[in-house]
Amino acid sequence: MSKDNKKLIWYLGIIFIAILLTYKLPHNSNSIIQYVIPPIRVGNNSVIYLSGIIPLVLLIIGISGLFKLERFRSTSKLLIFITIILLVIPAMNWVLDFSRTNYHWIKDDGLMAVDIEKSNINLNSTDEEMIININLELRDYGRKQNNFKIRVYLPEGLSAYTNKEYYDLEACYHTHGGRNVSNIKEEIIIKLSNGHNEIQPIESQWFWEDTVYELYNSDEKIKITQHGL
Repeated sequence: MSKDNKKLIWYLGIIFIAILLTYKLPHNSNSIIQYVIPPIRVGNNSVIYLSGIIPLVLLIIGISGLFKLERFRSTSKLLIFITIILLVIPAMNWVLDFSRTNYHWIKDDGLMAVDIEKSNINLNSTDEEMIININLELRDYGRKQNNFKIRVYLPEGLSAYTNKEYYDLEACYHTHGGRNVSNIKEEIIIKLSNGHNEIQPIESQWFWEDTVYELYNSDEKIKITQHGL
């Protein structure tokens, strides 16, 4: 193997490590690097993600190294950069997704193959009720249909005002494997416990706290943690 080819593999490997570090862990909204360097809370409404520095530095090293390769001497640096952003990095993410899919297919996993791709919670309150709007995007990395229900473990900042640790969504949900995405939109209406008003849950800063979703059926159950800010 030529020296130039070795450097090509080396710099692509550095970029791949950067992508791997930012890849979400199974059933957890944190990436690998966020466990090594947790986010830092600043004040009441801000957070600093120092964990992004290491992947960014690795990306800069990898891309800069590719610029210097002999084979790309006459190629536009802008074209190389665009190719990396639009083709190389998405391809690396696809490899990670494909590897995870194969893992679940080999194990013939059911609910263990289902994960939350994105989640969002919005909160509104009235004098007696708290209305929680939940939007979930589920991805099934398995190869068979899954039927399940969802239990939502509320952040402590909300459960303290409702006397409810969790809430069971009424519907039964389905996923179909093959990395297909299912979108779920639900509204939870909870009576506020005695002595609490509609302002307190909103001011509790619950969005800093974790929300846990439990997917379950008669055969198995899994918990998926979505971390706060």
